[in-house]
Amino acid sequence: MILLTISQLIMKICIIISTLSSGGAERNASLLANYFSKSNSVSIVTFQRKKNTHYKLSKKINLFNLNLLSQNNNFFFKIINFIKRVYVLNRKIKKINPEIIISFLETMNLTVLISTLFLKNIKIKIISDRNNPDKSERRLLLLFLKVIFYQFSNFLVLQTEAIKKNYKFINKNKLRVIANTFSEKIVFKKNYKLKSKLKFISVGRLEKQKGYDVLLSALAKLKKRNINFICDIYGVGSQANFIKNLILSYNLNNFVFLKGVRKNILNIYKNYDFYILSSRFEGFPNSLVEAMNAGIISISSDCDYGPKEIIKNNINGVIFKNNDSDDLSNKIYNLINNKKRILLIRKNLKKKSNTLLNNLKNYQKWQNLIKKN
Repeated sequence: MILLTISQLIMKICIIISTLSSGGAERNASLLANYFSKSNSVSIVTFQRKKNTHYKLSKKINLFNLNLLSQNNNFFFKIINFIKRVYVLNRKIKKINPEIIISFLETMNLTVLISTLFLKNIKIKIISDRNNPDKSERRLLLLFLKVIFYQFSNFLVLQTEAIKKNYKFINKNKLRVIANTFSEKIVFKKNYKLKSKLKFISVGRLEKQKGYDVLLSALAKLKKRNINFICDIYGVGSQANFIKNLILSYNLNNFVFLKGVRKNILNIYKNYDFYILSSRFEGFPNSLVEAMNAGIISISSDCDYGPKEIIKNNINGVIFKNNDSDDLSNKIYNLINNKKRILLIRKNLKKKSNTLLNNLKNYQKWQNLIKKN
């Protein structure tokens, strides 16, 4: 009887995401899978080909890679490939036969919801959008599809309260705001003494969204004010060559360095003095929270969405005007010359640095979703 009760508590959960490469959604999918696998049967389905993952997964998790990624940008090919993905994913989900499905990112959410339209064994479908929907490619097409198919989900998980205004077409009872979870291996930087050469760090994909052109312009202005610094940028992306050329044009080649992707990024934050987020828009900036959890003073744009809900200006970080390199340069300059403010921000960061407690709260919110039948 006891064994029967325990087996009834174990649920079959399937988490679906395009890839498990580096990225905020990928990290949260991995952490959530590891958490659920402690007491449930968990599978992860991706569209990638390679078996290796950027983030460590529990050995209890079953990983299925469907090799459905394609670089062909032809519109008609994308439609055909989408239909293929729906078909293949439908067959794989039938085989796994999960009770609960959790998917990440809007295109995958649509694929999953269409794939599972007629699968009756799935009790709960949870989808999660992770970025600003107004900035999506083919925004109107995606909005049209979301209005139709997002209704078939049980819950839509978002990361901030502010972004909820973009989902008025969804029953508000289905909307849930759950902040990201983070690795508990982040170590808080104990000693914080600024040296003659300041060390800046920025982390994110090398894409227009991340505003590295704004960052480089601001750093060039700091250089003209004889500020001695280096800035390391961690990430890869389609704008790598553009950013390299900007570094050269601003004569910052001895100041700014592209470091690529590092698996040990959580251990790297503590080597820096300031974190800079120059994004034009976000869904929820994971790297910003990671840096703050590591005790690094952070300077962020006031972009939508996330930073204004994470940072209280001049209390636990600094906010600058979005897309404004002059304001960014001035905010950095004023901050590094204000020791009292630095001490205040560090003190407040230390008070809030409890990744374990915050994770437990967020995991419980996810747990509550899968309990609702």
